[in-house]
Amino acid sequence: MFKIGIIGCGRIVEEGHAPAFKELIKDVNVVALADTAIERCEKIGGILNVDRAHWYTDYTEMLKKEKLDFVDIALPHFLHEKVVIDCANAGVNIISEKPLATNLKEVDHMLKAVEKNEVILAVLHNYRYQPAMKKAIEITKAGVIGTRFIIRSEGLGGSHYAGTGAYDPDWRTKQNMAGGGCLIDNGYHNIYISRELMGADVVSVYARVNTYYHKIDVDDSAFLLLKHSNGGTTSIQIAWAVKAGGQGVNEVHGKLGSIFFGREGKPLGVFLNEKGTWEYPDVSAIPQNSFTGIFQDIFYAVEKGEKVPTDGYEARRNLQIIMAAYESARKEKVVKV
Repeated sequence: MFKIGIIGCGRIVEEGHAPAFKELIKDVNVVALADTAIERCEKIGGILNVDRAHWYTDYTEMLKKEKLDFVDIALPHFLHEKVVIDCANAGVNIISEKPLATNLKEVDHMLKAVEKNEVILAVLHNYRYQPAMKKAIEITKAGVIGTRFIIRSEGLGGSHYAGTGAYDPDWRTKQNMAGGGCLIDNGYHNIYISRELMGADVVSVYARVNTYYHKIDVDDSAFLLLKHSNGGTTSIQIAWAVKAGGQGVNEVHGKLGSIFFGREGKPLGVFLNEKGTWEYPDVSAIPQNSFTGIFQDIFYAVEKGEKVPTDGYEARRNLQIIMAAYESARKEKVVKV
């Protein structure tokens, strides 16, 4: 059983990580919590039955006093670099929320510390584990819809994912804390999902990134065209600027068929060109909480001595594409990645 210490006990831990750890009670034991706001330790401690004696307002104390197999880091982006390096230097394996950092230089510092100390670094690309998405990835990898050539990924909303009042609910809207806006936060997911579903990496990006509606110093709207190494194209549209909400669109088109998410009220629909019919795969057996699935795969990989689902280098690659998109928007031209 792995002993876990959580660093950062905010909303994403309360709504995602903690419920996942409760589901994996046979495999993991959360033994310690660290957050600058003690009331957040109290909240998460109540959910996970972590005794008050193991709550810390300084994570470095936790690293000194607790015997941990992993830390789970869920902090604002700008704090990741120092915390990851401190944990690596303490010889503790690391699970981190995405993005790994606000820029590539910070990531490289982290990777150097991880290599030097020979610890594991896994990054939570958890949308791959949403039930319909997990099944769709399996279908594409099996070649059911053939070579993919178009992906549409569109989600327009009216605001960011707010943090808890114990810290700063709006840190995602501040450049010095988040490193960007809806693109680095929401769009990060769209990009790694498109790479997975296309089965080919991104080789260039053209982007329009703007702040249309909110009075914030980060982007609230982003529109991307990604060219993949197989010649395929992904279109991504994301926003915090549309109060009414937009029509969600998630489609994958291949030479043998197509995949739609949310068609006719079903989580997943598969159209086969040769048959001219729709099929609706059952996804009910897949864990509903995407964090449960990715945590499960991380711990399984470690037990077997295998590579974790998303290591630091894969996370760096995804952030590199994000940075290229911001550059494309500034220069108003296609940027190779």
